[in-house]
Amino acid sequence: MRIEQLQYLLVVAETGSISIAAEKMHVSQPNISHAIVTLEREIGVSLFNRTRAGTFPTEAGKTIIAKAQDILSKLEDLKETAKVHSTLLEDRLSIGAISGVCTSILPRALSNFAAKYPYVEMEVVEEHSGGIEERLLSGKLDLGLMGVTNSGGYSHKHLVAEHFLSCKVMACVGAKSPLADKKSLSFTEILQHPIIGVSEHMSELLNRYGKPRELFHSKGTEAVKCVAAEGMAICFYMDVALKNDPYVTTGQIVPIPIKEDPVVQLYWVHDKKRLTAASEAFVKEVMQQVEYFRRIKVI
Repeated sequence: MRIEQLQYLLVVAETGSISIAAEKMHVSQPNISHAIVTLEREIGVSLFNRTRAGTFPTEAGKTIIAKAQDILSKLEDLKETAKVHSTLLEDRLSIGAISGVCTSILPRALSNFAAKYPYVEMEVVEEHSGGIEERLLSGKLDLGLMGVTNSGGYSHKHLVAEHFLSCKVMACVGAKSPLADKKSLSFTEILQHPIIGVSEHMSELLNRYGKPRELFHSKGTEAVKCVAAEGMAICFYMDVALKNDPYVTTGQIVPIPIKEDPVVQLYWVHDKKRLTAASEAFVKEVMQQVEYFRRIKVI
């Protein structure tokens, strides 16, 4: 059995005519007739009823044709997979991600991607959303994983953005903090205390309720958590980033729900001109990781 036999089989079934099928496939009628007769002999089944009105599948033929369609579809999938791997063989991927993504979804996605595509050179930059946007626009990043807290979502005339996850924002305090026993905190209550490591979007949100008192500004996730663990200030993280966080699991930091229930909308973003093969493959890994988190009820 050969692939072209299955291809001829489908075209004859579609057109109801060997002559029309021959024209479509750019081969001679005898070639198609011979291929189908040979296939019928190989599998021991008559596939078509040949009449003056046309060539029509037998009942057995209909079943075989459906199976042939499945085989050819899987063959196309195989070719596409091989094409992606071939394209990715020596590709390079530069990713920018906000800290909450870097400490939650990204590690497993990176690990799985590296195992599948070991020859892709990867660079990961931890940045705030504004910085990621700038790097994308200047061509320094292939892909950005960023978040916004506004209800209108994210859009940019020069970038393509696709929403992939919504996460709650939690206020995080040290175990020694007088706030550690609180069941929830309002933004008004939060603003009565020092804060640290606030993102641009979280800062905008806090400013609606008053003037935040930032202890100091730091992009370093570890530094922010160390200070918060000492009870010196409140920091903010997405719930998905806290599920397996060692500061939380060891009780050094206590996540507290915020009464106003702020949500971060996560997007993967790329330049409008192109989505590289490596970027496309990595987005698939990110989405698989999101689905994995949903299955184990982390999100």
